[in-house]
Amino acid sequence: MLAIPETEFSQIDWDDKAFVKERLCRLPDKAQKILFKHYRAISNKQARNTYLRELTDSLMSKLTVSPEKLNLNISEDALREEAENLVDSALAIRRELMGDEQQTIATLHALCASLGVLPPDEEKYTLEGRLRRMSDKSWWLRKLRKAQRKNIETVMRHLNEVNRRKSIYCSEETLSARASQKFHQEQYLANTTVTNQLGQSFSLLELSKKGVADPKIRKTELMVRARGFEDLANELGHVATFLTITCPSKYHRSYATTGDENPKWGGYTPAEAQDYLNDIWKLMRAKLQREEVRFYGFRVVEPQHDGTPHWHLLLFVEPAHYDTLITTMRDYALREDGDEIGAEQHRFTEVKIDPNKGSATGYIAKYISKNIDGDHLDAGIYGEDPKCAAARVDAWAACWSIRQFQQLGGCSVTVWRELRRLKAMMAESQLVQDIHGAADKGNWKSFTDLMGGVFCKRTEQAIAPHYELAFDSDTGVVKTSMYSEDELLKVLKGISAGGKAIITRTNEWHLS
Repeated sequence: MLAIPETEFSQIDWDDKAFVKERLCRLPDKAQKILFKHYRAISNKQARNTYLRELTDSLMSKLTVSPEKLNLNISEDALREEAENLVDSALAIRRELMGDEQQTIATLHALCASLGVLPPDEEKYTLEGRLRRMSDKSWWLRKLRKAQRKNIETVMRHLNEVNRRKSIYCSEETLSARASQKFHQEQYLANTTVTNQLGQSFSLLELSKKGVADPKIRKTELMVRARGFEDLANELGHVATFLTITCPSKYHRSYATTGDENPKWGGYTPAEAQDYLNDIWKLMRAKLQREEVRFYGFRVVEPQHDGTPHWHLLLFVEPAHYDTLITTMRDYALREDGDEIGAEQHRFTEVKIDPNKGSATGYIAKYISKNIDGDHLDAGIYGEDPKCAAARVDAWAACWSIRQFQQLGGCSVTVWRELRRLKAMMAESQLVQDIHGAADKGNWKSFTDLMGGVFCKRTEQAIAPHYELAFDSDTGVVKTSMYSEDELLKVLKGISAGGKAIITRTNEWHLS
């Protein structure tokens, strides 16, 4: 649907109308208006048509799905209708190719690819499960929403509408969509009640606020773990450093100081920039492992003003290995376009932390807060309101499927969380009781020490997570995926210590 008012559209040459409409109609409303304004500002007929054709061709090349396949300007109701149509198409393909499973899968995968959708993972799901997923409306609707969201953001960023001057971190469209999604999620959680075997009933919203899904609890836990690592490092004599890794200039859409277009930008999306950072991180870790350099700490991924991701790393390392750590990471950070202006100064920065002058946890605290809720911050790095910035960062991360926080090294946080569910630990070894006590008191340092130390391998730690097949408590039948009876469901039930399972999740919940 064309978002341009008829009074304005009627003012262009009659023989250009079909061309302009075809180029614009499936793009987001705001993008249509921006492009149309630029189009009309060009006085020469040939020049303006060439501009529109070349810009939209360039834009389409960056989308994961052609607007002809998935209209980026359609409503939620229309998206649901599209999902129903795709189910019909998938079922028709299965009927036509019945008996030839490989050809059926290949054709359905091609259907997914045409819409910028990743097909179900063959390593993770059974053949039956994959076929049923691609024949399910809810599966398609989730995938279409995600594809639409990413491609709308790609369009707006391509038009340089995401920057510190216009719309910081993400577009207004993505921010609005994320707010709507969270509102509907909260409404669903608030209106869905579950009851356990003891007859206790809670809404899903009440239960979600008791765990790390709640922003304040998540932030507190991250700070506790960071402080625990710092205390442990001080005791062991390890060195702390705060590192920042950014992408080469070609990944950045616009200049940080003005928001003006960066002429070196290579058309890359934030997802592609994150892939670049992940790739060099793998090389760094492999090299450091060969050099027997051990480290632990945290990684925070956040957007720069134009949505390009960069990483902050709070790392602790043995003093003898500090220089090797820094030299190796700097080398890989500068391998791509390392000779461009500003690369030496900005691509990789290092702050060696002196515990006599400041806390290592203090360095990362503001980044944790900025990326969760913005509490206790006066302003963002660009002067923006910190709470609004946090909402925009959340929308950015959700849109591009970027994990914001990751612990590097150390002990299992899953075990930590499961132990904190237990009020008491009876008839267990002293070591297990002591580990439970440390977790219960929120002492990450002692917890790590008792689990085997900060460099202890996961397989050698004193306690491990315990998973079991899910089963119906009334019938004893093992639960399976809704898509295949051969996809048995496993759930976290507790912890395992010395070959013995300790159940921490005793409640059986059912929809009321």
